[in-house]
Amino acid sequence: MLVNTSFNVRGEPIVCTPEDAFRCCLEDIFDLQNKIAASIVGAIGPKLEEAEIERAKRKPTESLDAYDFYLRGIASFHRMTKEGMDDALRLFRKAIELDAGFASAYGMAAYCYVWRKTNGWVTDRTHEIAETARLSRLAAELGKHDAVALGTGGFALAHVVGDLDGGAAMIDQALALNPNLATLWLLSGG
Repeated sequence: MLVNTSFNVRGEPIVCTPEDAFRCCLEDIFDLQNKIAASIVGAIGPKLEEAEIERAKRKPTESLDAYDFYLRGIASFHRMTKEGMDDALRLFRKAIELDAGFASAYGMAAYCYVWRKTNGWVTDRTHEIAETARLSRLAAELGKHDAVALGTGGFALAHVVGDLDGGAAMIDQALALNPNLATLWLLSGG
């Protein structure tokens, strides 16, 4: 005696007796679930791997010591005093010394010169303009995927060096990378 005649996801007939009607339906549901899961994994697997590669490229530094100096530099920077900026520059330079490819450290070091100029703490104008230009360009070169490096370096390039087009281009690139970074909107004037 047949209870149910229907078709599974492959279009094959399902014929169930009263004793195994429930089992047949569950097997078909689990088969469909497995196919959906396999399809999803197949579709997102390559994208997930690509995203992980990009994330690894954006990793600020392999050196924990360099990162420690960078974080200490950020803390000194946020004191917003002449001594704080001097200390921040020293700490960012130490981070760069430990990892010459640490783009965010270059950007933040350049950004210190913005505050030095803004507050009248410049001691050697010619040197500070040249150093800001050097740091900003290295932040851009090394930090193509680093919104902090591009944004802070770009603002310093515009404000201290006077390269408005170059600075704006760096900030625009930073915003394209991370439109949720509030500091970038402040720096962009947007």
